[in-house]
Amino acid sequence: MTEPSPPHDRLGVFKQFEDVPARRRLRQFSNVYEGRDVWSDYRATADLSARMGEEWDLFARRWKEHMNSRGRHHALAHPDDVEAWSAWLLDQFRVDRSYQHWNVIEGFYAWLMWHTAHRHTYNPFHLAATDTTSQTYTIWSRKLEKV
Repeated sequence: MTEPSPPHDRLGVFKQFEDVPARRRLRQFSNVYEGRDVWSDYRATADLSARMGEEWDLFARRWKEHMNSRGRHHALAHPDDVEAWSAWLLDQFRVDRSYQHWNVIEGFYAWLMWHTAHRHTYNPFHLAATDTTSQTYTIWSRKLEKV
């Protein structure tokens, strides 16, 4: 089995956060997202069982609490926010449970990138996973094992 690789093929044009022009960085859109529960918009697109819906709600609540503690909206993460959350997850849970949390929120960011109502041009989860020494990469590696 080969070693998992960073998500370079999923990054798009910006291969590292420093490549993202200031005008395209997610923090630039904080006024657009103020007071909006974008997670609810995303959640409404997923047809889940009652049990899975409860899980997603738990993951989203934890993500939102994390982002609130960092002074950012839940839809406007920086790769450092993702890394801090990944480290917290791995400190609290086994890698499989950490992956479950992480994968759902990563999917939210993928939806934001491809949804025309949002200006997301990069996925901070993927950018955070490019550092092969990071906690995010540990979870990313578990994702690749599941594929």
